[in-house]
Amino acid sequence: MNEAMRDYWNADAGHTWAEMQARLDLSLSPVTAALLSLAAPMVGGRVLDIGCGSGETALALATVVGEGGDVLGVDISRPLLEVAEARAEALDSDAQFIEADAATLAGQGDRDLVISRFGVMFFDDPAAAFANIRTHARPEGRLRFACWRTPADNGWAGVPLKAVVPLLPPSAPADPLAPGPFAFADPDRLVGILETAGWQDIDLQRFDFDMLLGQGDDPLAAAIEFSMRVGPAARVVREGDAGVRAAAEAALRAAYAPYAADGRVALPGSVWLVSAHA
Repeated sequence: MNEAMRDYWNADAGHTWAEMQARLDLSLSPVTAALLSLAAPMVGGRVLDIGCGSGETALALATVVGEGGDVLGVDISRPLLEVAEARAEALDSDAQFIEADAATLAGQGDRDLVISRFGVMFFDDPAAAFANIRTHARPEGRLRFACWRTPADNGWAGVPLKAVVPLLPPSAPADPLAPGPFAFADPDRLVGILETAGWQDIDLQRFDFDMLLGQGDDPLAAAIEFSMRVGPAARVVREGDAGVRAAAEAALRAAYAPYAADGRVALPGSVWLVSAHA
């Protein structure tokens, strides 16, 4: 994990995601359910959760593996881990959490399952990172994770970005292969990385879902507030003045209006559900 990512997830972004834990987990709940179903954790199993964030998947896994099992969540973000630890204490959960970089944290070869919900797309050297992650898996140990497909397949990201682009200063096109949410969008590249890292029987399943951005009495306002704190529109808020913020709010309201129905605003989301074994 590069130092820029470590700094990012321990600064404002990490604190914002920690504050918005409940809303983010609700928005991502379809992916969480699909990933846990694919992972099929076992009673008594030993599980490693990579990029565990605020603990949603680790806590769910701990209820399945039970007292005879072991769930360890790993993340580089101290703000998110503090939320995870507080949730575990409140739930009297046996899930454990450590602050560490999965790219370099050496394993003992004893994990039945290695899992991640959007925590593996940020490595500087992904092949080396996945090779290291494999040191945690026992022989035939399973790898299961979710990662985003292309921005074009993810309206929750593409729609607000298109709306606010006119408000952003000119910039060079982003490197699609750089560490970031969509780094594994290309399935051929992703399979190649895992093969190089020594994983076997690699399988990618497309999973589409509706990502909830806002609901309630004024779902458009809720969706706008969500997007002004998380996602591409958040950059406008960070870098712009009050006038830019107002323009961004107006642009997002117009962009989201077609997606408002039945007291909620939900936009398309699409991920790869990835399976492999050591």
